[in-house]
Amino acid sequence: MDTTKLSTEDQHVWYLATLGREALLRQLALLDIPSSVTHDPLGLAYLVVRDLGVSRPDVRQATEAILRPLVGAATFSVALEVQGEPVEHAGIVPVIAERSAGSVTGQYAELMLFDLSGLMNRGAFRLSRLPAETHWIIDTSFHPSGAPDAERPFGSARGGRRRAVPSPAAAELNRLAGQAR
Repeated sequence: MDTTKLSTEDQHVWYLATLGREALLRQLALLDIPSSVTHDPLGLAYLVVRDLGVSRPDVRQATEAILRPLVGAATFSVALEVQGEPVEHAGIVPVIAERSAGSVTGQYAELMLFDLSGLMNRGAFRLSRLPAETHWIIDTSFHPSGAPDAERPFGSARGGRRRAVPSPAAAELNRLAGQAR
């Protein structure tokens, strides 16, 4: 993956605005951060990474703990079709593991996708794949603002129309899931 096109700050901000947002809000509530700054996921993530993380050691320490899954995250590069053209994307997988919730057991993954051409917004997803399935199903996806879209619990998005990640990204997730076993 070409890391020169993808800054660490971009990764941190996008993770805090999406997959790590709930943990960030819990930590900030403990640190007496006014709730008035927590409504805009992306704005809050920028604020924490750029300003509060610098001026307040307690916020920096809490943020570093939330960002810990990115330290050992798996990465990959794939070409995904965007408007009929292949566009290189960087994939970051902070979590991929077997998971159980109630009577449901299967694979769980968190995926962040970054368009390296800079033409489109990035994506973040919580995914699941149950034992009889061949596709990674999107349980939660996030808007470009960082707000969740169609948030469903692990393994529950099986009725009706299922949304799955694009095949090239799914192939990389399958490879990573195989290595995790």
